Formats: sequence, C-alpha cells, structure tokens
Amino acid sequence: MSTDLAIAGVTATLRYLLQQGIVDHVKLGAQGPVTVTAKAPDLIHTDKAELPDQLNIFMYHLSPNPGWRNANLPSRDNAGQRINNAMLALDLYYLVTAYSQQELYADVLLGYAMQYLHEVPILTQQSIKNALSPPPAEVSFINPDDLLQQIEQVKIVPYVMDTEEMSKLWMAFQTTYRPSAVYHISVVLIENPQPAQAALPVLTIGKVDPIWKQPVGVTVNADMLPPLPTLTAATPPAKQSAVRLNEVLTLSGYHLADGPATVSFTNAITAEQVSLAAATATPTSLTVQLPTPMAAPDALRAGIYNVEAIVGTGLDQRLTNLVPLALAPLIQTMVSAGPVTAKVLTLTCAPKVWQGQRVSALIGSQEVFPAAWAGPSTNTLKFTFDATPFVAGAKPWIRLRVDGVDSILVNNAVDPPQFDPTQLVPP
Repeated sequence: MSTDLAIAGVTATLRYLLQQGIVDHVKLGAQGPVTVTAKAPDLIHTDKAELPDQLNIFMYHLSPNPGWRNANLPSRDNAGQRINNAMLALDLYYLVTAYSQQELYADVLLGYAMQYLHEVPILTQQSIKNALSPPPAEVSFINPDDLLQQIEQVKIVPYVMDTEEMSKLWMAFQTTYRPSAVYHISVVLIENPQPAQAALPVLTIGKVDPIWKQPVGVTVNADMLPPLPTLTAATPPAKQSAVRLNEVLTLSGYHLADGPATVSFTNAITAEQVSLAAATATPTSLTVQLPTPMAAPDALRAGIYNVEAIVGTGLDQRLTNLVPLALAPLIQTMVSAGPVTAKVLTLTCAPKVWQGQRVSALIGSQEVFPAAWAGPSTNTLKFTFDATPFVAGAKPWIRLRVDGVDSILVNNAVDPPQFDPTQLVPP
C-alpha cells in the first residue's frame, strides 16, 4: 500500500511526465524552453509582462473511490482492537492549463500535453521511479516506495466537465480563465501500517461430534435470538438501582450455559478488571456472588462498571457483549458528635474509597465533602455538616456518593417503596 505521501507523489510524477514529454518533442524544443509547474492557478501571475511559456497541473479535488472505499472494513473488533489496516482509497482530479504570451502557443502546449497523457494512460512503476529517484528538491522527503507499494495501478482518464462546471471552478480560483483539460486519476490507496490482531486459521466449522469425532457443521437457530452468548441486562437484587458487596448479581441473556462461566467487571474510570466465577448458570441467566467487604479486592471500588461474561473453555470459549452496572457504597456504621451548627459525622463504608475518587455525602438536602485522609485509601470518612435545619429529635437521611453512585436509600422490595431506616444520621 501507499503512504500518506502518495498524493504528492502522483502530482510530482505527472509533472515529470509532462516535462519529459515536452522536452522530447522536437517542435516544441524549437520554440524555446517550456516549464511544467504544480501550483494553484491563482499563484500564476498572468499580468506579468514576460509570462513564461508553461504548463501547470493542479489537483483541485479529491473524493473516496467507490470501488475500494469499503475494502478491509471493519478495521476494529467489538473490543476496539485493530484487526487490519483499512485503506484510504482516493480519486484525484487534476486541472491541466497552458500559459503563453504568444498567439496560439497556449493551444499548442495544451494539445501536446493532452496527446502525451492520451499515450501514457497509467503511471508505470518505471515512471514513478524516474520522477522520484531522486525526488524533486521541494518534496525531497518523498520516497518512490510511498507510491510504488500499492497493488492497484494509478490510471489517467480524461474527465468531462461542461462549461458551467468549468466556469464555477475558475470563479472559485478568482483568477483569469485559461483553456484547460481535466483528468481523473484513479486510484491512490493509502494505508497506515500499524500492528494488528491476526486471527488463527479456521480448522472446523461447528462443534465436533463426540462419537464420530467429526465436525457437525454450522448450527442453525430457527429463531431471532443471537447465536452466541449474549447479555441483555445486569440486575441487582431486591429491585435496587445498584449492587453492593456481599450481594448476588443476576445477569440475563442467551446461551449462558454453554460451559463454565466467569464474569468480568471493568471499572469505567480506572479500567481495572476483577473476574468472579458464576455461582449458577442457566441458558438465560447467570448469578454471581460479590465478595464480602473483608474479601473484596482493592480493584473492586464503588462506581460504574462494564460487565461481560466469558462462557466456555478452550476453542469453545466465547466473550459476551458489555452491559453497564453500578456498584454502590455500603454505609456500615455511623457516629455523630459536636454542636448543632457543626456536627461531625464519622462513618465506615465498604468498599474502601481511594484518593482521586469523587466522594461526598448527601445529608438531608446538603452535600458535604469529607475531610482529607492519610494514605491511598480508607473505609472511615468524616463529614462536618450543619444540623440546625432539622427540628429537635428529627434525623436526616444520608446518601454516600462515590464516583456518581449513591448508597442505597430506598427499599424498592416493598410496595410502596420506603426509606431504609438504617440510613438515618444518628443524633
């Protein structure tokens, strides 16, 4: 494939070919020197008293090639890993214009240029090497390999443009119109050579019959259900909005009993992963027991998680899609002390909170932030809040918020829902 310098390589090769074609032509040689430039038309000052005889090529437009634009797509898998290097396929459009102060000579130049491009309908490898070995001084960084390595030939085809399109084009240049020819150059294939995942060859299709030891072929589902293990939801217990440590999480989906299952929790902020074995498995559900506060790993913090299941082993192992899950902090103990105007609430929570996490407490309608703690993590937090808004004997409700996830305040298992009385701040 070509590199991102291929466009400049095409322009430099076209300029070289036209220059060589004109120099080799005996009749033009007798008229004096003719140069070939690759500038924007507005940079050529036609009002000069001595305008040199010249041909100018200008790439005025490019577009994706419809035949190659979808080759090697998709370029990434569902986990975002690069699986191939998708090509950027481009068609280039060039304007060839002749300039001369002599009568009819601009027509002569344009005619010779068009005849030469008619005789040379492709950019051959030899012409690319001649044009870019060594490259022109103004593009000395271009290497012939930037254009030679692509598998598709670069073809030169005249492009028909009516007078209205041509006039609009020259109006955009904001310069004096000159008779021109338009050419369509196709195709330039640009590829960014990056490391990619390479899949192993397919040995069998479908599972192997345990008796005959032969592949049974493709498995056909007579329904609209996904054929691979798939998750549809992660459901906390007791109709809660989030799961807590030492609770059972239920994962719903399809084909979840096709082998041993492991559930992976990936923190949406830190990207740390924790894997837990599924406790039970049925074709449509998995349950997983979250560890107790004492046994929970440090990576299992309160916050938002992406949950996926790994079902099966060996060649039959399948990875499901991701579903979101909130892991809520659990308030274990609370003690308050101090005057009404500046009460200090000390609470313990699980899991521990870490430096860098966003931590606050919603006491009644007040949001207060904890005092700084020493060390990387802690399970003891101190909050100072104003208790004067609460009448004598009243207790405010509390929610502990960690990385946007609140502790469970409402008991949704009863009808109608009720506040959890254990979430009252003690006097």
